[in-house]
Amino acid sequence: MIIRQATINDHQAVLKYALKLVHQHHNFNPLRFVEFENHEQQLFDFFAEEIVNPKAVVLVVEVENEIVGYSFTRLEESSLVDIAPEAVWLHDIYIDESVRGMGAGKLLLNASIDAAKKLGSQVLILQVAAQNEFAKQLFEANGFNVATYEMMMNLNEG
Repeated sequence: MIIRQATINDHQAVLKYALKLVHQHHNFNPLRFVEFENHEQQLFDFFAEEIVNPKAVVLVVEVENEIVGYSFTRLEESSLVDIAPEAVWLHDIYIDESVRGMGAGKLLLNASIDAAKKLGSQVLILQVAAQNEFAKQLFEANGFNVATYEMMMNLNEG
């Protein structure tokens, strides 16, 4: 199993797993996680930029020369609205179902933590869907603590 920084040649594989992540979250809660019109093209363009962005790190996991997952971290500016410092966010981490439970997620998470340190952040922040028990367990087992709860209300329900 190899973890390495993505190159533009990995673009299609990253896109494949980014779309799986979008669909997974949309299935969790379609009111919170939307699929945009032209989502595939938008993600294609987005990752083409982020793979070469010096304030971002896109990593891939390879097993037997095949990409089976990716992560996306990026240094984000401080936010007055969110009362948040400049920090690195782990926006995406996804491992193909065929290799889950084999340690790929932990290795990718550790590499993402190292990438966050290299980007100069004192903290690494992430969000995890409430329904994603597997991811919550992975993050908690690797030193992440709950810092906030995001809540929502469906205003169309009685």
